[in-house]
Amino acid sequence: MQTAYVRLLSVLLVVLTAVGQLMAQQTTDVRQVRWGFSPKQVKQSESVKPTSIKRDKVVYSRVPLANRTVGLEYEFNGDSLLSATYYYYTTPAITEADVQAASAELEALLTEKYGPGKVAQVGELRTVNWLTPRTQIRLALGNIDRGWSLEIGYLCRVCAGDPKTTVQQKVPWKARKDIKDL
Repeated sequence: MQTAYVRLLSVLLVVLTAVGQLMAQQTTDVRQVRWGFSPKQVKQSESVKPTSIKRDKVVYSRVPLANRTVGLEYEFNGDSLLSATYYYYTTPAITEADVQAASAELEALLTEKYGPGKVAQVGELRTVNWLTPRTQIRLALGNIDRGWSLEIGYLCRVCAGDPKTTVQQKVPWKARKDIKDL
């Protein structure tokens, strides 16, 4: 009787561990996608049609982000998602003040989600970087080329085959707060 109980408990523990691993693998890295997704999987995850599709990029000119409409560009290495970048910049309808307000709001949301980032300022370019075990997030605000622009880039940290990433993936990590699309 006791042996059957131990076996049943062992099987239950193995099943729960496997389910936990499967659920952990379903956690998204940015928006509703994970690093390594194919262009087809990325397109299926978005509710709008892409504006442009190239061999290594899928671009959306109008996606919602924090009550704004921004651009979004996914970049691929072959058939594997490598990065995602939101962009918001001055146009006749979007002023410098709008871009700076968006930057302040999104930086606050990212700080709420990931904790304080590392800030760097060079001239009129201000960047804030956050690191998670799988992703580097970079918010950049500056007066570049034709006017003020804001970019939030998400870069895969586990795509290069760095031996350290194997250890990092085993360490449990969770964002401080779940904020949609960031």
